[in-house]
Amino acid sequence: MSNAALRLYNQHFVDKGFERVDLFALLVAHFGVRRALYPGSFVHVSPSFVIPSVTYVDTDRRCPSFFAAPVVRLLVKERQRYHGDPEVVFHHADYSAPLDEPDSSFDLLISQWAGPVSQACKRYLQVGGVLVANDSHGDASLAALDDDYALIAVIVRRGGRHRLTDQDLHTYFVPRSGKQATRVAIERTGHGLAYTKSPAAYVFRRASVGSRLPAERGAIRG
Repeated sequence: MSNAALRLYNQHFVDKGFERVDLFALLVAHFGVRRALYPGSFVHVSPSFVIPSVTYVDTDRRCPSFFAAPVVRLLVKERQRYHGDPEVVFHHADYSAPLDEPDSSFDLLISQWAGPVSQACKRYLQVGGVLVANDSHGDASLAALDDDYALIAVIVRRGGRHRLTDQDLHTYFVPRSGKQATRVAIERTGHGLAYTKSPAAYVFRRASVGSRLPAERGAIRG
């Protein structure tokens, strides 16, 4: 089982150059992340290399044996960049259903190719915590329309490395078609619009309810 676990991780992440450890390291460096929730994670355990406590959630039948394999814990220990023992928690569950985790208990919510994580798991992200989301299933678009989130940065990938910037944020989420995006349309289709800029990911801060400016709310307009 140990060898199978490593093969599974290598096949989907190492061999494809998709570990993205530097992306998670950026979030730690800029926002002091210590505890992350990763719904729809599959076996992407690389956040644990740089974040001391990560809770993974997935329904894939291969995940329970992967996260239970001692070799996975050894892999994390070998590659960790922080002091202390790593905390690696796994829930074999559908993230859209209630999780056995306290509300407001994480300072990072990770949404990568897993659907509307920003909406289903918002309750677990503390106010002031950050959401990192791509828009493969429209989740970044949903967060941009949500009063409880404020866009604070984007992550671009150049030369195989990720970089975080907070410059010209008003130039993102501008639809190429000039049409506006709505929550109903995004939820119905499962994806956002084609935008004039497409970064690798977007970073939002969870704001207190009603704290955003009116210009930040409503539909995304061209």
